[in-house]
Amino acid sequence: MRILDVQSTDLFIGTEAAPRQVIRIRVRGEDGGGRGPSRVRVAGDRVRTETDMTLGPLGSGEEATLEVGVVRDGEPVAGERLAAEVLVDGDEGKASHPFELVVAAEPGWRMFMISHFHYDPVWWNTQAAYTEAWGAAIQYRAPFQEPGLALVKAHLDMARRDPDYKFVLAELDYLKPYWDVYPEDRAYVRQLLADGRLEFMGATYNEPNTNLTSAESTIRNAIYGIAYQRDVLGGAPATAWQLDAFGHDPQFPGIMADAGATSSSWARGPFHEWGPHWVRGPARMAIAEMARGGAPVMQFATEFDWIAPSGRALLTSFQANHYSAGWWMDAATTLEQAEAEVHRNFTELAALAATKNVLLPVGTDYSPPNRWLTAIQRDWNSRYVWPRFIAAIPREFFAAVREEQAARGRAFTPQTRDMNPVYTGKDVSFIDTKQAQRTAENTLLSAEKFATVAAMLGARYPSEATDKAWRQLLFGAHHDGITGSESDQVYLDLLGGWREAHELGQAVLDASLDMIGAAIDTRGEGVPFVVYNQLSWPRTDISRVRIELPGDRQDVAILDDADGTVPFLLEAAERRPDGTIATATLAFLASDVPAIGYRTYRLVPAAVSIDDAAWRPTAAPTIDGGRYAIAVDPERGGAIDSLVDKRSGKELLRSGEMANELRVYREYPNHPLFGEGPWHLTPDGRFRSSADAPADVRTEGSPIGCRIVVDSEVEGSRLRQEIVLWNGVDRIEFRTA
Repeated sequence: MRILDVQSTDLFIGTEAAPRQVIRIRVRGEDGGGRGPSRVRVAGDRVRTETDMTLGPLGSGEEATLEVGVVRDGEPVAGERLAAEVLVDGDEGKASHPFELVVAAEPGWRMFMISHFHYDPVWWNTQAAYTEAWGAAIQYRAPFQEPGLALVKAHLDMARRDPDYKFVLAELDYLKPYWDVYPEDRAYVRQLLADGRLEFMGATYNEPNTNLTSAESTIRNAIYGIAYQRDVLGGAPATAWQLDAFGHDPQFPGIMADAGATSSSWARGPFHEWGPHWVRGPARMAIAEMARGGAPVMQFATEFDWIAPSGRALLTSFQANHYSAGWWMDAATTLEQAEAEVHRNFTELAALAATKNVLLPVGTDYSPPNRWLTAIQRDWNSRYVWPRFIAAIPREFFAAVREEQAARGRAFTPQTRDMNPVYTGKDVSFIDTKQAQRTAENTLLSAEKFATVAAMLGARYPSEATDKAWRQLLFGAHHDGITGSESDQVYLDLLGGWREAHELGQAVLDASLDMIGAAIDTRGEGVPFVVYNQLSWPRTDISRVRIELPGDRQDVAILDDADGTVPFLLEAAERRPDGTIATATLAFLASDVPAIGYRTYRLVPAAVSIDDAAWRPTAAPTIDGGRYAIAVDPERGGAIDSLVDKRSGKELLRSGEMANELRVYREYPNHPLFGEGPWHLTPDGRFRSSADAPADVRTEGSPIGCRIVVDSEVEGSRLRQEIVLWNGVDRIEFRTA
């Protein structure tokens, strides 16, 4: 018998009290081999087998692999090499093979296999198709994938068939429809929760891209998610399960901790979109440009305290091999192959873990239960004492991580770094939807505040309208919605939601302000109007009022509530055929408007025509406001070549650099490596600049501020840029049209 190879492993057999590191020995039968079995043992100065193993007989050329457990004397250190020898004694004679045992890490390792499926309610398909049904031959669909309701049913059915099966469910996008459509499964869902075989994840409405939405939107995402999963379904959501979000708002862990979450887990962030083993090294992507990065490394362990600026934190598990890492064993044709794939994941992830506990997500986009999951648990753990592969839910993993770290007396490393960017294209693709989301968010939040005040005056609070508006916004905040990564059909599908959210919010705001306005004492001369401040602090800013003027009166003044005259700008006007102004928009500085409050102003006749309050040309080549002084270069497209902070006297631009320059970048038709779309920016290095040609520049002044107007052309498009400084406002406004 010939010994072909001897390998050290990180596997242990025996018992937890007396684990034995496994040596894998590969042998081959020789011509004229013996007819009886051979005895195999390992011997060395500090390595030995306790009993001989028997193998064979093997026919000529027949190969076999034997796993032998060895005792390691003394206190060996992980990575230490111990000299040893494999000895074979049989009818055909003796054979030996010297080798070095590489001491494996200490025993006690466990890998928690979390069965899940990632669900996008929109991406390349619409919400209706993703939720209920899609065609069997639909483009882009993998054969195993199913829509949301069918997936929930499949995982529940697997739990019924296999008592070892555990899994997670997450987004409300499919949970609520399933709960409504299949009431017959409600009792079983709650039984699985009680038995610790099911956990609700996310603690949010879905997986939002919180770096593109307001903080209030993130708060509502948590409120709706936790309230439904806990108060309606009966779960105990504790983990922010944000697998696929394209980056993370630094405030997110603090907001979620305040909402009651205790942990988080996600796959995209500190190591770009795929994690270290995908981005660098040839093991995953056969792309030479990426493979040249060398061995994958991380600057911190996969488990860490993710700390927000508020100081609040979540214990976080970064999915370094991505959220699909464990799914691909489903394609294995044998249990042995599936176990080898899982063990490979363990070997890679254990090297990055903070403790002897590893999280392996077993699932991918729209994936049914993995067919090998529980079989691996049963077979593997019957053969090996360490590492143990366990079908589990995340709370078991996080409990084990916390317990071990506490036993060691160690704290998790704090991480405050910004977990961005992931996909830069997500910040600009379908830019109108990002603007619509923010406009609707701000309108709705203002509407809620003033609706509360109106309710104190006797109005009924419009809970139905605000609730529906927030649901539309939370749906649109999904990482394949607001990011612009969606297909054109999904874009059209989502537009209605953003529109409805804004219309509902605006209707509530208008009705609330009407109610409040009717209760304000506006007695006095002239025509009263009210400026409201929806913020929680006093505000001084530019406000606008639209007025109608009779043909015989073209003069007007604005008085504040102390009868002081308030300067204004005639910003826009609609004129009659005779040239008189019919309607006008006046801009003025509303000073010290109280928090969640108002100030009353009045329009009164004046001795000066309203036309005198329009923008007027000035001779100065620069504009100078209360805080900033700005100059532009007409020969370089009107770009800013000087920006001075007057408080410090400091020039804010680097020498020779410009600001407010517009560049048009050329892009590759598709990503040159991935062939992917709108979530990437793919500039090819070429661009045209508005600074490449001269521009027409003029400066103008008004009773409330000054501005520079730049007319230029780039790439065949005519541009008008305005740079505005308002009196009494420490802000520079830039407008491009």
